Amino acid sequence: MAESKKDDVRERRQEAMADLRVFLREAEAEGELVRVKGAKADLEIGALFELSNEHTYPPVLLFEDIPGFDPRFRILSNVRTSRFLVGDISLDAVRAYRARPKQKSEPIPPQDVNSGPVMDNIVEGAAVNLSNYPAPRWHEGDGGNYIGTECLIVTKDPDSDWVNIGTYRVMIQDDKRLSVFIEPGKHGDVIRKKYWDKGEACPIAVVVGQAPVLGVVASLSAKDGESELAIAGGRVGQAVKTVRGKHTGLPFPADAELVFEGFMPPLDKESATEGPFGEWPGYYASADRPEPVVHVKAVYHRNDPIILGQPPVKPNYPGRQIKIPRLAGLWDALEGAGVPGVTGVWLLQGGGSRFIPVVSIKQMHAGHAKMAGLVLAGCRPGAYMARMIVVVDDDIDITKPAEVMWAMATRWDPKTQTDIIDGCWTGHIDPALSPEKREKDDITNSRMIVYAVRPWHWKDDFPKVNAVSKGYAEEVRAKWRDKLKFLRD
Repeated sequence: MAESKKDDVRERRQEAMADLRVFLREAEAEGELVRVKGAKADLEIGALFELSNEHTYPPVLLFEDIPGFDPRFRILSNVRTSRFLVGDISLDAVRAYRARPKQKSEPIPPQDVNSGPVMDNIVEGAAVNLSNYPAPRWHEGDGGNYIGTECLIVTKDPDSDWVNIGTYRVMIQDDKRLSVFIEPGKHGDVIRKKYWDKGEACPIAVVVGQAPVLGVVASLSAKDGESELAIAGGRVGQAVKTVRGKHTGLPFPADAELVFEGFMPPLDKESATEGPFGEWPGYYASADRPEPVVHVKAVYHRNDPIILGQPPVKPNYPGRQIKIPRLAGLWDALEGAGVPGVTGVWLLQGGGSRFIPVVSIKQMHAGHAKMAGLVLAGCRPGAYMARMIVVVDDDIDITKPAEVMWAMATRWDPKTQTDIIDGCWTGHIDPALSPEKREKDDITNSRMIVYAVRPWHWKDDFPKVNAVSKGYAEEVRAKWRDKLKFLRD
């Protein structure tokens, strides 16, 4: 019976991942949905969103009746941090995610269809007015109104059939133009520059409301040429249905909520001031700068469309959860590179989604810890904007910051168990990137690899840990749990 209930939850969760409207229904059924009526797009929605992140599982916020906008347009926040979708946030959950049956995760190519709900309303040409759509000013220091925070940027490689989707911030410039901030080296940047090198504007589609699974895969570090749409199909066990934009021919989800289609001219031909924007490291590091613009040729939207709003907040908020798929991607990259004995991968709280990855290993040979640290620093899922990588032994609970700090305090010798490497990939949003480097467009940083492990050559002589063994601790807990309340808390 219990297994049947688990299967039911898994099935409901998969359906919700595949359809935003199904997710909304499930969130309401689970008591996670909070309807917020009358909050202003200028700062108030952003403040309420940020305050919701004081909880590990923030409530799902549906902003309705936004003053100054058509009441049919709504903003939805905290989709991918809902308890219903996320479930248990633990190392065991990462292991379970990686252990899912292979056949269920094989990519399923998207399926082109003639129409879908996103085509219910089409606005083109002179009728396009981007100010009609609620785009909050999320943070007090933001330089404009951002409609794209949990969005999909769809581009197609001009030299192949590769269609890429990524998540980058999107600001409304005026009634007809958007700007998209893409860090150098990201796939969207690589693709647009191919068009620009040919003297052409880059075709682009901006999706600002979509199935939760698409938000997940758009934020992953997929390989060059890999289709995130196909990965998403594999995740939910069915092809993502797509329709084609009338002006660019780009595919986008047939059940998308709101899509802007247009062209991005080369930066040296046209630009607009973009930013500043409060980014996920917790700073306004990228400041304001000239960025490319998108001339919007058409807007497509469903009836009563939902705009996803998920701006960054400081990474020390509990609601800035660890993302299980990202951890699984890091773990897969380590093992894919041949690193043996990996027992866990985590991200240290306060370091956000990238700054401080931690890997635990069961040491098997000399140089094993160094192998793990260097691979984690250089693999694609771990290369962008890391700051410090920590390698620990397998007896350390890497999900607990105090345990990681204890390993560093007692097993790490800064002089002999540290590597500092330079020339690594970072971005404009890196708050520690110096003004001199920014001026030269030198988007690189250094990072430290800490080997907080028992030194291999004398690990057997390392002092024994002073603690009750896990096995005996559980035996005592089981014996006394009913009599001692502190063992049940």
